[in-house]
Amino acid sequence: MKITSALLSLSLLLFSCSHNNETEALFLKADSLMDEYPDSVLQLLNIQPEEIEDFSDKECARYALLLARATDKCEQSLLPCDSLLNIALEYYDDEEKERAVALLYKGRLEVEMNSTEDAIVHLQEGLTILTNFPKEIETRRITLSTLGNLYYKAKYYEEAMKIYRDLYKHCTTDKDKFIALYAMSSYYCMTNKEDSTIITQQKALKYAMSMKDSAMIASSLLSLSLDYYDFNQLDSAVHYAQQALISMPQYENKGRYYYNLGNLLLETEGNRDSAAYYINKSMEDLSFNGRYLCLRSLSDLEKENGNYEIATAYLEDYIDILDSIVTTEQSTKTQQLIYGYKTKMRVREEQIKGQHIQLIIIVSASITCFLIILVYQNRINRKRREQFYYQQALEQTQNKLSSLQTIINDNQAIIFLLQQEHSDLQEEQKNKEMQIHEREQIIAQLQKEKIQLRNWLFTQSEIYKKVHSLFNQKVIDKKNIKVLTAPEQKKLKDTILNIYADYATDLRLKYPRLVEDDILLLCLQETSLESKAIAICFGYSDTHPINQRKQRIKERMEENKIKV
Repeated sequence: MKITSALLSLSLLLFSCSHNNETEALFLKADSLMDEYPDSVLQLLNIQPEEIEDFSDKECARYALLLARATDKCEQSLLPCDSLLNIALEYYDDEEKERAVALLYKGRLEVEMNSTEDAIVHLQEGLTILTNFPKEIETRRITLSTLGNLYYKAKYYEEAMKIYRDLYKHCTTDKDKFIALYAMSSYYCMTNKEDSTIITQQKALKYAMSMKDSAMIASSLLSLSLDYYDFNQLDSAVHYAQQALISMPQYENKGRYYYNLGNLLLETEGNRDSAAYYINKSMEDLSFNGRYLCLRSLSDLEKENGNYEIATAYLEDYIDILDSIVTTEQSTKTQQLIYGYKTKMRVREEQIKGQHIQLIIIVSASITCFLIILVYQNRINRKRREQFYYQQALEQTQNKLSSLQTIINDNQAIIFLLQQEHSDLQEEQKNKEMQIHEREQIIAQLQKEKIQLRNWLFTQSEIYKKVHSLFNQKVIDKKNIKVLTAPEQKKLKDTILNIYADYATDLRLKYPRLVEDDILLLCLQETSLESKAIAICFGYSDTHPINQRKQRIKERMEENKIKV
């Protein structure tokens, strides 16, 4: 049976090690592919929920960060990562950089869910943690970018600009610098700073050109065109609109670019045919709601050309789309009113429930007070009855005492004679007790020497030196504490049970419910080892499992005493 249990323990240990190694290899591979192939990482991390449940807390937290990072890089919804990110936030503390990563993706998830306030709180907390990790550039950059955009949407433009400036300082690639400058130019445009807007957007354009990213180049040129239009520089606006359309990749949607150029041609009184062409082209690519501006422009254009029937048709289509948009907005407002009404009704129901609960509490308190009074009065009556019975018993007892006193006097003479005999017997017993005490002292001294010799034998063993070195290791994080391996634990067990063999045998006979590990722990307590060292002997990094085992040993010993 011993061999079978040992083989079973060894197989379980090997299986656990194999599982941990496979999980670690999976995480390392996902981390190495993250920057270049995030879509492959998503497929790699597509693990079934029942397999995730087998992960340790550490593995589950790390899996959450990898999955959220890959999902975000693939520009997919972070909603499936919500519960996993909560696990990561519970596992990592404020002293770990991983918590800042978890807060970043939790914030981006809340942006997706329109929970702006919660997102800002989590992103700010993440930035606070990142102050202790200056090398975490990517995490800080994404956090700053997300937080700056939230400030900007909330119309806190000055605070957003501070974030964007800080973001630009942490940019290392041309793409990152382009994104930061693009955001800064939006602030300058919003605050009517013409020169700063144009200069910043042109710097962004240079970085886009250095990357040779046609989509970014077209986006920057379109922004320049819109900026010049806002500042009434229509010729420059037309020039950059044309350049943006040329730079736009063939496979991208060009509806905005066509409409911008066509509208500018109308504003500058340029070629009407070209304007009509570009606006019609934009109709092909824009969504249903985006077409109403094109229809209005085409209506005005046909009206200038005298084509009133076509102009009227465009105007009717424009009105239909506008009515649809207004209806949608009204529907949304109606839904908001219904939701607000439902919320008020829920609040009212909760208030009524609260009043009912208060009434129930008052009635319950009154009934309780009444019952307490009844109980108290009952106790007073019972004490009075007990006092009456006591007086009767006292009188009867005094009568008995007087009769017994005579008997006592007669017995005292007999007792005197017996005491003489008893004193002689006590002297003899005292001598025997002294002899027993002396022998017990000798046995105790021998037992003490025996324990010291056992402890000395144990301190001379190699396994004791190993335990002593592990006990004195200096590790800040408990997660990194080294403990005895399985072979070393077996060696320790053999050594202890050999040295303390008779003590172990006595324990087995006296407490048959104890298992081998219980006996090993009781033997280790006889040594000079502290609780932390004993925990290391059993492969634990702290004393909590040892304390639990001690409690179980105590319960088993008590159960054995009860049965006996």
